[in-house]
Amino acid sequence: MDTMAPEWAACVTAGQDAPALGVRRVRDARDGTPIFLRAIEPGDLDIERELVDRLSSRSRYMRLMSARKPTEDELIRWTRIDRRREGAVIATIRAGGRERLIGVARYAIDDGATEIVECAIVIDDAWQRQGLGRMLLSSLIDLARRSGMRQMVGTMLTENDAMKGLARSVGFTLSRQPGSAFVTDLRLDLDTVGEPDEGRLQASGPSGHAANHGDSPALAGS
Repeated sequence: MDTMAPEWAACVTAGQDAPALGVRRVRDARDGTPIFLRAIEPGDLDIERELVDRLSSRSRYMRLMSARKPTEDELIRWTRIDRRREGAVIATIRAGGRERLIGVARYAIDDGATEIVECAIVIDDAWQRQGLGRMLLSSLIDLARRSGMRQMVGTMLTENDAMKGLARSVGFTLSRQPGSAFVTDLRLDLDTVGEPDEGRLQASGPSGHAANHGDSPALAGS
């Protein structure tokens, strides 16, 4: 169950004149663990690195379409985002007296576009299939919509049925990428997306945990 309602607060990063939406939300996982959702910050580099280190080779393959580990420069880039062109929502828990990153959903303006963003999501292997992917992706969609974006796109491996289910559940349309049997394109028109459906985000099973919508660390992109 949720223990704190979402607070959508406009904030401005120093040197950046475009607002980003700060996300603050607390909900309980199946085992009662509180999960926090918020905007990513430059100080999250260490917990981002730790998340990547914990990912299985398959999870990295699904996220990057390669089993390689991201470089340090990539990790820095992912945490020091340009809020005029990018957005990122992270999910964290408290473990061992410190914050642990368990999931990230992010978008960046597509090359050559001003209102089309490409999205990506990755979930800690230990936290997959607990509804976390749906929660993160729904929050990212709302962030993009509130930031004035018109369309969200993404790319995923066609073999990932779990990600297909997650994408469809939040409104994406799927199409096979021309010339490739292994890659599927996703598209969501943000003009047709309303306010986050709290009932959907809180759709629960035993103990009030979010219903499983097949969240898998699968969506490649920015």
